[in-house]
Amino acid sequence: MSPGIKWLIIANTAVFVLQALFPYLGYMLVRYGSLFPAQIVLSLQVWRLGPYMFLHGNMTHLLFNMLALWMFGVELEGMWGTRRFIQFYFLAGIGSALFSFVMFTSNIIGASGAVLAILTVYAIYFPNRIVYLFFMFPVPVRVAVLLFGGISVLFAIQGGGGNIAHITHLGGILVGFLYMKGYDKINYLIEHFRDLARQRAQRMRNEHSRQRDRHFETVIDPILKKISQQGMDSLTQRERSILKNASTVEKEKMKKRNIVPFDLFR
Repeated sequence: MSPGIKWLIIANTAVFVLQALFPYLGYMLVRYGSLFPAQIVLSLQVWRLGPYMFLHGNMTHLLFNMLALWMFGVELEGMWGTRRFIQFYFLAGIGSALFSFVMFTSNIIGASGAVLAILTVYAIYFPNRIVYLFFMFPVPVRVAVLLFGGISVLFAIQGGGGNIAHITHLGGILVGFLYMKGYDKINYLIEHFRDLARQRAQRMRNEHSRQRDRHFETVIDPILKKISQQGMDSLTQRERSILKNASTVEKEKMKKRNIVPFDLFR
């Protein structure tokens, strides 16, 4: 199993076990870790955008999410690498959470938003792969995504679906779609700005080097020339101070001149 998928499954399962074995702890985890848009906005509890993905209401909820994560995530992690896959997983979870703000007073838990984002990306890469919907009906994976999206829209409009956060599911699908449509462009922009930053840093280093060279030529070289002509005793206190500082800052250049007895400045 891919390392990213393995650790996500372990983390989700471990949290569920804690919820199940220690009811009060489970209650506290849900109370302070669930996605509660009202608390995020009114009390600035922004940490809720992450932990809610690792909390599940029951064993079925956990099993379906982890099974789908394994089925559709392993191949994506193999294509992308673990780092990008994990980044996308959290981006999808947070992105689908933001869509959930329309359910302002709801408490939402579960990895379904992130998992549906992974399913959506998988469907874009492999639209004709067959999956068994509800373990019974073989359909192309693109049809499964459209069906889940349609169900989410329908229930979101009607306000039905029990405790299922259909807006969060729809948000996950949209995040997956937008990610695939925008990744190359965003990545290009990021690389472009990184190149600009590297070029700017290199220009600053070059300018700093030129300034040091000018300082050495206009300030240090005359002192070195004075030493070579008149000896160390001819230096003023200020010149000695400048030379002592240069022996530290411009040590290599001073050595190349092979003029100054460095022992005097140690």
